[in-house]
Amino acid sequence: MNVKSLNLRSFRNYETFSSTFSDSTNIFIGKNAQGKTSILESLYVLGLTKSHKINKERDLIRIGAEYAKINALINLNSKDIELDIVVSKAGKKAKYNQIELERLSDYIGILNVVMFAPEDLDLIKGNPQIRRKFLDLELGQISKEYLYNLQNYRKVLKQRNDLLKAIQSKKDKDLMLLDIITDQLVGFMEKIVKQRQEFIDIVKNHANRIYKKISNSEDNFDVKYLPSIKNEFKKELSSKYQYDIITGTTNLGVHRDDIEFFINNIPIKTHGSQGEMRTAVLSIKLALIDFIHQFRDDYPILLLDDVLSELDKDRQNNLLDYIKDKTQTFITSTDINEINIKKIRKYKLFTIENGTIKESDIYE
Repeated sequence: MNVKSLNLRSFRNYETFSSTFSDSTNIFIGKNAQGKTSILESLYVLGLTKSHKINKERDLIRIGAEYAKINALINLNSKDIELDIVVSKAGKKAKYNQIELERLSDYIGILNVVMFAPEDLDLIKGNPQIRRKFLDLELGQISKEYLYNLQNYRKVLKQRNDLLKAIQSKKDKDLMLLDIITDQLVGFMEKIVKQRQEFIDIVKNHANRIYKKISNSEDNFDVKYLPSIKNEFKKELSSKYQYDIITGTTNLGVHRDDIEFFINNIPIKTHGSQGEMRTAVLSIKLALIDFIHQFRDDYPILLLDDVLSELDKDRQNNLLDYIKDKTQTFITSTDINEINIKKIRKYKLFTIENGTIKESDIYE
C-alpha cells in the first residue's frame, strides 16, 4: 500500500496543503516548528483516526477554523481508493470512497501505519498506560475482532465500576448482579489476553532478529507480556470483590496489563542506555512492519519523525537497508546531511521554510 496524494485543510498550522508522493521515500527538511511533523501526523490520523501526539483532538484544528480535513488517494491491492477524515468539535467522521462509515472501527485498518518518533522512547520509560495503548492501537489495525472485544470490555468495565460504587452505599451487599457482570467481563478478558499474548509472541521474534541486525550484535532482545491475571480469571476477580467495593473500581483486568523489554534478560527500563532503548523501540516498530505484512500480505507506510539524526551511522545505514524496497517511507529532519541519501533508492524531497513548501522532482 502507498499514499499517492494528500490534501489538508485547516489541519494544525496548515490552511491548505496538497502534494503527491514518491511510492518509495519522501523526505521533509526544515527547521523545528515549520510543520514537518504535522504532515506525518496527518498520515497517522488518516490511518488510525487519532493523533500520536495529543489527546485533545480539537487541537488538530487550525486556530479559527471549524474543522480539519484530511483527504488522501491511496493505492491498496493495486486499486486506488479515497480516504477522508474530518475532525470537528462535534467529533470525527470517516469516509471511504466518499461514503461515510457509521463506526470508526469499520474504518481503522484500511490504511496501516507504523510511526517512530522521539517520544516513542516512552514506550519503555513511560507508564503502563502508554504500553497498553500501544497494544490496542497495533492490534486494532489488523483485527476487527480485537477492537470488538476491547470496546465491549470497556463498556462492561464501566458498568462494573458503576455497580461497585453503588454497592458501597448499601448495607445489604447483594453480589448476584456483580457476579453476572463479572462473568461478562471475563468473557471478553479471556479473548483479549489471548490475542495480546499471540501478538507479543510474534512481534518479539521479529524484533529480536531486527535488533541483532540494527545493533550489529548478538544480544538477545525480548518482550514479555505481563497480564494482571494469567488464568482463572473469574476466581481472581471474585477474590477481590471486597477490595473492589471499598475502592469503587475494578483492580484487576486487561486495563491493568503491562509489557516489559529486556536485553540478555536484563530490564532495559532500569539498566539500558539511551542507545539501547532507542534501538529496542526501533526494532519493535520495524517488527510491526513484518507483523502487519504477515496478516495483510502488504506492507504499511512507515513514518520516521526526526529520528535518523539520533542514530549513529551504522544503525542508520542498517535501518535504511532493512526498509529498502519494503515500505513507502516518510522522513523528517532538520538537515539533509543527517540522512545518508546514498542508501535511499528513490526519493522525493520537500523543503519547508517560513510556512512555504518547495517540492523537488523524484530522484532515482
